[in-house]
Amino acid sequence: MVGEIDREVSCALWNPATREVKPLHLPIPVATIHDSPVFVFGLDPLAYDYKVVYFHINNLCEHYASVYSCSRDLWRIFKPKILYFTDVKHTFGTAYLNGTYYWLLTGGRHSNYTILLFDFGSEMFKEIEGPGHQSIDTNMLGLMSVDSSIAILNLNLCTVFAYDIWVMIQPGVWNKLVTFQCFFRIKSCYDSSLILATKDSQPVSYDVRTNKKRHLGFQHPGLRKDAEYDGGCGVFYYKESLVKIKRREDEDLDH
Repeated sequence: MVGEIDREVSCALWNPATREVKPLHLPIPVATIHDSPVFVFGLDPLAYDYKVVYFHINNLCEHYASVYSCSRDLWRIFKPKILYFTDVKHTFGTAYLNGTYYWLLTGGRHSNYTILLFDFGSEMFKEIEGPGHQSIDTNMLGLMSVDSSIAILNLNLCTVFAYDIWVMIQPGVWNKLVTFQCFFRIKSCYDSSLILATKDSQPVSYDVRTNKKRHLGFQHPGLRKDAEYDGGCGVFYYKESLVKIKRREDEDLDH
């Protein structure tokens, strides 16, 4: 969980299965942050250790990254060898796959896309070739995980409210999975279904393969009528895990 309290960025880990909450103290002062910081969470499948990745750019356009290990309760700070990009595109749900997290980045030109990935095992960043603008339009909205593959949600300008989903076969090779029309705000993705928010704040799932919609039946008085827009509500990918996020010493302190 990431948010602002008294204009300061706060971060905490929450495991609903074990009912644990662990506040994380950021290793780099918030005052040095120039662009909005990026936080992601994933599992190191080799060590079976949950980790938090936090990177940002300071006022000198220098990249800093920090990796937090739940098992060691430590932050590792380093400067990754990645180029400066002006925009980290939105991720719909999660872009974590098999121990690696992916981001879609863009530079000063809309056609200048690249894929940045982070390996949770080696704790290394790597830059790979992004989608070529010859085959994919330049209005890419962000990454998502579709049927255990990394995919791009792209705005199709040929049809009103139309989108394309392109699946990465290998670095630099993308195949179009589907083109579909959608009149609701896309919030997240789960397997082959998109999670949408209607104008009256009702969550709906839409299967892009079968073209079927299903109301999820969730209603809450706290949802505002503008929940379809950014900031109105959020939908998050959750996979139950019984791995503890606190060390035994932390549990003793709680008592």
